[in-house]
Amino acid sequence: MDHYIPKRRVSVTLWSRDLQGVVGSIFLDLDASGARHQTILEKLNETSPFLPAAVGEEGRIHLFNKSRLVRVTPGRLVLQTDIFTRGFQPWREEETEVVLSDGLTLQGKVWMPLQRESQRLSDFMNQQVAGFFVVLTAVGSHLVHPSGVVGLRLSESAGASVSSLGGEAFGDGSGRAA
Repeated sequence: MDHYIPKRRVSVTLWSRDLQGVVGSIFLDLDASGARHQTILEKLNETSPFLPAAVGEEGRIHLFNKSRLVRVTPGRLVLQTDIFTRGFQPWREEETEVVLSDGLTLQGKVWMPLQRESQRLSDFMNQQVAGFFVVLTAVGSHLVHPSGVVGLRLSESAGASVSSLGGEAFGDGSGRAA
């Protein structure tokens, strides 16, 4: 007996080092009660290694290895609530530039649910072993896989640079450690 789960199609563009801009649709589970539907972020963060997507005019099904994807960009008409849900849990957005392995730099905010109030962006990123995360830009939302991130440039600094402090950094005016 087949087990049928109602689905809905959501348009996305898939990006990787191997594929440049594959337009297709992914299938999100519908909640039979209508209370809450699956989001793109939840779909991408499922434990299954492959993401089925309908590609081309015929809607032929392709399976994409999620760990090889650098980012997934939802279509223009996709609602924010279909991409991810902020919910009632604490969250924060951190201003940053995300440098990707495909050569793109996304400038915007990383959305992160908070495990604790003092959580830093570095804490969040170090917990992102295999799960996609959300980057909000002026153009739209991007779901980024951590394996495709070369680096992040934060808008904050760690205070005054060592070189700007001169010799005072070491307390003796010499600029070197005592």
